[in-house]
Amino acid sequence: MRKLLTTTCSPDQHEHNGVCCKRCPKGTHMSAHCNESSETQCKRCAQGFFTENQNYIDNCLACTSCDPHHHLQTSKDCTEISNRKCGCVEGFYCTQPSGNVEDHCEKCEAVHRCPPGHGVSARPNSTHDTVCEPCPPGTFNNETDYVTPCRTHTGCLDLGRSVLSEGTTERDAKCGDFVSRCHWMIPASLWAGLIVTLILIFIGVVCVKSKRRRKAVITAVNFQNFVPPALPPDVIEYPGSQELESLTVNKKPCAVEVDGVLECDGVSVNMLSEKCAAFSMPDTCMTFFSEPFESGPFRSEPQEDDWPGL
Repeated sequence: MRKLLTTTCSPDQHEHNGVCCKRCPKGTHMSAHCNESSETQCKRCAQGFFTENQNYIDNCLACTSCDPHHHLQTSKDCTEISNRKCGCVEGFYCTQPSGNVEDHCEKCEAVHRCPPGHGVSARPNSTHDTVCEPCPPGTFNNETDYVTPCRTHTGCLDLGRSVLSEGTTERDAKCGDFVSRCHWMIPASLWAGLIVTLILIFIGVVCVKSKRRRKAVITAVNFQNFVPPALPPDVIEYPGSQELESLTVNKKPCAVEVDGVLECDGVSVNMLSEKCAAFSMPDTCMTFFSEPFESGPFRSEPQEDDWPGL
């Protein structure tokens, strides 16, 4: 504080009753003037009030309110050193910004919504409306809003699907089921599988037959040229003896053929020649007699001394 004489007060002072008084800082207001003996008395702004600059006013300024009925909303809260700032709600843009307050709007209007067949080329912001444009060929938009641009039609063929309906500027293309591009693949795969299966079966059969052929011992017992020995009298006398068993192969009878008839002292005996059938079994076809008939006629040929009466 100083007495005003011939010079002016500094920018941070103001003149009161010929005295240069100190201004109150922002966020406060003057509660008492200065005088020759005391400085200016300042008081802090209450909530909802503010001062943005140094001042010498009696009261702080009231904060601006954002009226929702005018589609306004608070974009920045009020403090003791700054006023509240208002902006437009979603879907509106500012048509009347404040001339002396930056980023503050006083009036809002609804943004334009692009209809189907038109897409958004520029979205709206706080101060500009939506910019719409017609969808070019190959694109579409089926929405009515201010955010969706024109979109490219779905490429059904690129996805391997059939086309049920072509796309327009207002709707997308509609795709059908998947389309097979290689019609020969399924039949070819089936034929390939069948051929491989047949080859495996053939190889298996050949292997089994070869294994059996290696293991099998096939002996053809042929008595076609067999000259029967002279039979002893007891055999001639009892030609129907049950002691003589049938020829067998693995407990299966061999084929028996009648070659001729042997006559001795008025007794006829059928001469047999045996042919064993060829079996695919590893055992040899054997001709044998029962155990009780241990001294059978085929074990040794009788000598002259064995014949009675000779």
